[in-house]
Amino acid sequence: MTRLPEFLFIRMVWDRTGWPQPRIVGSRPFDLHYGPEPDYPFGRRGKAMAGAWEQLSTTDTRGMLVQDGDVLIDPHDFMMMLSAIVTEPGAVHVAPVKIWPASKAELPGWQWAHWKGHGSQEIEYEPDFFCFNFTYIPRALIERCIRDGLKTWRFPGVDTRVARACRAANIPIRVVKDCAPKHMHF
Repeated sequence: MTRLPEFLFIRMVWDRTGWPQPRIVGSRPFDLHYGPEPDYPFGRRGKAMAGAWEQLSTTDTRGMLVQDGDVLIDPHDFMMMLSAIVTEPGAVHVAPVKIWPASKAELPGWQWAHWKGHGSQEIEYEPDFFCFNFTYIPRALIERCIRDGLKTWRFPGVDTRVARACRAANIPIRVVKDCAPKHMHF
């Protein structure tokens, strides 16, 4: 029997705007609540992620599964993500999630939260960019980002900088095809 890789599962809940995630058997998420500060109107997401890694990971922790507080998953989504992580624990695994103009005002309509070149409504299976939403980040990438200053990175640029670090390190980005989380901020 294959042993599941150890990973840290965090839900990033900004300023009490998260939706209650129904419990999924076999999952153990940690809810990280963060909010606005005088110099950080959108909170310190990078600092929260780095702090979670430094406080909760062990030497056996292979990576971090991030679920944004305004994204909901079901047991199938979780199992598909687990399957992807087991198959290739050194890759970034991105669930296809639609983002909406309510969270990104410049959008003319919804678009996929991962893309190659620019966002669109055409799904991309070899992306070079990803928003977190429901994404697995391998240990090598998290540690690289921490070394590069993750604690100081500000929203909305945290996912952009993690995706950029991913490309620079030649870490593959895989789309979890049978996963369909819902972004509830629309």
